[in-house]
Amino acid sequence: MLLNLIYKSGKMRVMIPAREMVAITVLFVFSFPSEKTGSVEIYPPVVERPHSALAPRFDMATMRFTGSVPSQARYLLRHVYFGGKLGDTLEFLPKFIDSLMLERLPVITRDQLRKYIAKHKIDSMDIGGNISRPLSRTKSGIMAGYFIIHDASNLMSPPYKKFTPIVNSMRWYHNQIWRQKDFKWAHAFINRLGLSITCNDFEKPVYGTKFEKSIQNPDVGDTCVGNFIHIENIMPRRSSRRKRPYNDEIAINPGLTNKQYERLALLYLTASCRKEGWLIPSFHAVIDEGIKDAHSDPQNFELNKWVKAMQKLYHQIQKA
Repeated sequence: MLLNLIYKSGKMRVMIPAREMVAITVLFVFSFPSEKTGSVEIYPPVVERPHSALAPRFDMATMRFTGSVPSQARYLLRHVYFGGKLGDTLEFLPKFIDSLMLERLPVITRDQLRKYIAKHKIDSMDIGGNISRPLSRTKSGIMAGYFIIHDASNLMSPPYKKFTPIVNSMRWYHNQIWRQKDFKWAHAFINRLGLSITCNDFEKPVYGTKFEKSIQNPDVGDTCVGNFIHIENIMPRRSSRRKRPYNDEIAINPGLTNKQYERLALLYLTASCRKEGWLIPSFHAVIDEGIKDAHSDPQNFELNKWVKAMQKLYHQIQKA
C-alpha cells in the first residue's frame, strides 16, 4: 500500500489514495460473517502434493516393493534416457544378474572378500567400511534391500565446454574424490579412474533420493531411510543452451568408464556380502519416478557392461 504523507497546519497527515481506499472498503465489507451461515468461510490453499509412481508399489511392513525379486529388478533397472525419461520394464535381465536375483548363486563370503581385497591392496574403508559389520537398517529394523546407482552430474567448467580427455584423469577436479569424504547423501563415490571412497559406512542409514524424504514423498518418507545403499559415480555433464543457465542436461557418452563398472561391481558384491543376501539393484531416476524435480541419473549407463564386470569379479573372488 502506498501512503502519502502531507504536512499541513503544523500537523503530519496520512493521505490514502482513492484506489487503495476502495480496496480496503471491499475487504472490510466482505470480512463480516455471512448472514446465511453465521461464519466466515475460509478455504485452505490448495497445495499440489508430489506423486511418487513407486509409493503404491511399496509395502511399508516389509520395506520392499511388490512383486518377485526378478520382477522388481526388471522394473527398477529401466533405462534412463535423456532428461530422465524412463524406458519400459525390461523383458528379461542379463543372465548373470538374473541368477543372483533367483538366488541360484551363493553370496561371496567375508573370508573370500577379505582375501581378494588384501591381494589387490584395496582398503575396506574405500568400499563401504568394515566388512565384518552388517548393512544399514530402517527405523523398523529391516536391513537394506536395495543398491541404488547414481551419477553425480559433475558440471564442466565453463558449463558449455565440450568434454575432453581431462575428465578421465586426476587433473579433473571431480576425480579428486577425497573431497567427498564428508558428503552426507551417499555411501560411496567412484571416480572415472575406478577409485572409490566411503562417505558413510554401509551400516549407516543415509537418504539419497526424494523417495526417502517425507516432504516430497509423504506416503512413505523417511520411514524407509536405511533401506537403500547409495553409490555415486563421477559423471561429466555440460549445459544445454536450450535450458536455464548452469543446467546439467547433457551427459558424456559412454557414461561410465570400464574402471567405474569394475569398482561398482565390487561395491555391489561387498554390500551383498555384508547383507548375506543379494541386494536388488536400481537406478536413482526410477526410484524417484513421478516426484517433482526427479533426477535424471544415471545417464548412458550400460547394464550389460556392469553385469559382465560383476560376473568376472564374482568368479575371481570365489577363487581367491
